Amino acid sequence: MTDVAVASRNKRFYWNWIPDVLLRPRRAFERIASVNLSVWITPLLLLSIMILINVLVAGRIKSQVAMTGEITYPPDFQYYSADQQAQYMQAIQSTQGPVFVYVLPAITALVGIWIGWLILGGALHLATTLFGGRGSTLMSMNIVAWASMPLAIRSLIQIAYMLITHKLIVSPGLSGFSPVGDSAAIQFLGQLLKVIDIYVVWQIILLIMGTRKSTALSLVKSAIAVVLVVLIFLALQAGIAYLMSLLGNLSITRPFFF
Repeated sequence: MTDVAVASRNKRFYWNWIPDVLLRPRRAFERIASVNLSVWITPLLLLSIMILINVLVAGRIKSQVAMTGEITYPPDFQYYSADQQAQYMQAIQSTQGPVFVYVLPAITALVGIWIGWLILGGALHLATTLFGGRGSTLMSMNIVAWASMPLAIRSLIQIAYMLITHKLIVSPGLSGFSPVGDSAAIQFLGQLLKVIDIYVVWQIILLIMGTRKSTALSLVKSAIAVVLVVLIFLALQAGIAYLMSLLGNLSITRPFFF
């Protein structure tokens, strides 16, 4: 048993690992891969806290906007039909209470984080096993959790932006590059672009590093496994968002999935 593993048995939280994951990821994931213990609680707890603060700040801005009578329209609002625009305005008026502004977004965000971690961790372990990796499910769950640190940084930057500008983020990710149209393919592409940004790319790089250290796979196999799993996961996330927008006949806010 390594010295890291021995020391880790007496700890529950690993806040001192966070700087290394962000600044010295190669060394950090060597340490994480060497520990055959559950060390995933710290990054998930931090991400959950950041997301909750994000929801609170966004909710406060929504409440202030509602009090002034201002309405933040989705980027493609002008392309909605008259019925869709009327439904959007009606939905805005009926969702200005604390339950819709704070409680439901917070619950949705937390469920997205933890369920997303379980799905992505399990899928990554399956993919690396098929590629001949020797890692365990626990290692995959640890790697996925710590590789989520860029998402916490993204949330921190979003919080700072909203506090400074007093404006909501209405075009997340690459959604500004989404083509205009009403077809299902274009709408799905728009939802997919919302969940892709530089922080997801950063997360993918960390996942590749961690997967290579924990499974003994080559760099190429690790990269293929990670990119394949993440793309499928993002497509699933975009598909859920698209179906929800169809059910509500509205453009919805990006969920806080992994």
